[in-house]
Amino acid sequence: MADVAVELTRWPDLVVSRTRKSIRFHAGGREIIRMSGDHTAELLLTTPVIDRWAKVLAGSHRVTEGHNAGWIRVEIEDRTDAQMFLSLVSVALKANEEREPGHR
Repeated sequence: MADVAVELTRWPDLVVSRTRKSIRFHAGGREIIRMSGDHTAELLLTTPVIDRWAKVLAGSHRVTEGHNAGWIRVEIEDRTDAQMFLSLVSVALKANEEREPGHR
């Protein structure tokens, strides 16, 4: 999980912030990733993307519903999980960019 956080700090579209209990990443001023250190991360994938990908997400035993609408929770236990999570972060960045007011 630490490797994933280190990788994300290198992404130019993400800004990291740390709290006592978690690492959070923001894009365009919006929080999109919450990592608590317990091998899970929450990702603001957005409700439209979750609805569109419902079958695929439901088929993964590592992805569950997040604590808030539009969020998913991902268990990251190994490199394959990490790669899937990083791919989902790319999708989340694009989905959240499209939600910004005035964005074309």
